[in-house]
Amino acid sequence: MRIIYWGSSDFGIPCIEKLHQKHSVVAVIASPDKPQGRHLKVISGPIKIWAEKHNIDIFQPKKISGNDELLNILKSLKPDFFVVISYGKIIPEDYLKIPVFVPLNVHPSLLPKYRGPAPMEWALINGEKETGVSVISMVDEVDAGDIISVAKTIISDEDNIFTLRERLSYIAADVLMDAIEKVSSGYKGEKQSGNISYAPKLKKSDGHINWQDNANSIHNKIRGLADWPGAYTFIVSTKGKRLLKIKKSRVEDFSTIYNNPGRFLEDKKRMLVLCGQGILELISIQEEGKKETSAVEYLNGHHKILREAYLQ
Repeated sequence: MRIIYWGSSDFGIPCIEKLHQKHSVVAVIASPDKPQGRHLKVISGPIKIWAEKHNIDIFQPKKISGNDELLNILKSLKPDFFVVISYGKIIPEDYLKIPVFVPLNVHPSLLPKYRGPAPMEWALINGEKETGVSVISMVDEVDAGDIISVAKTIISDEDNIFTLRERLSYIAADVLMDAIEKVSSGYKGEKQSGNISYAPKLKKSDGHINWQDNANSIHNKIRGLADWPGAYTFIVSTKGKRLLKIKKSRVEDFSTIYNNPGRFLEDKKRMLVLCGQGILELISIQEEGKKETSAVEYLNGHHKILREAYLQ
């Protein structure tokens, strides 16, 4: 099969690798390169780097709608399938009519749960115990197409966004191959059923920890936002107010109600924080402008902090 791949993120690397092995990837449509980092250096995305390595044509249009040049190029490539993974833009209907078979969208959730741009993060934030990958046909409504193929996986208590995303990326490759085989054999898919939920785009403010929340909810937020924007709080002491990112945590207690959330329990070997309900142990942290460190190492240089400071 001749495949045109749409997407930029590293989540799609196992999928495009398997497409390259079993089919023919004739072009990649990726988002334009963007300045990144402190020095705003323009860096190519992982899918573009992969395509360049394999000598596959890459297109990075700033706009798609009304782009007759791109439309005609893609028609000339005579693709059997479009495969869309985290592309981030709506693909107009005149493009979706190009391939022989229905365009396929790979979405890392058990649709119709968590439609939208951040399904893995919100599954973790909400404490889900199960998620998966759905391959659907593309329609006008976002993530609402018929389900062609699906696979499930358990979310363990140790998972965070990094481990879950990596596991789902490999599951996605297998589910995608199954979906291509089904559709090319005439399968049309099944309508989505069940309660619809949404996974909206993350904002930096989503990472701010409210210590009035219960320890489980805060722990899940830390797991889900470990990549971006990061779960953060402010440590307030006689030295002022400093931003503190919480990289890793563990629920010490989940049931006791406390009236002074954000305060530390005195324990020379651990950083234990009182929540509105329960106690959270901070395992790994990063103070603004400094490197990530274990909470134990941090305590060695800030031994008075448990008595004097609190988190806000």
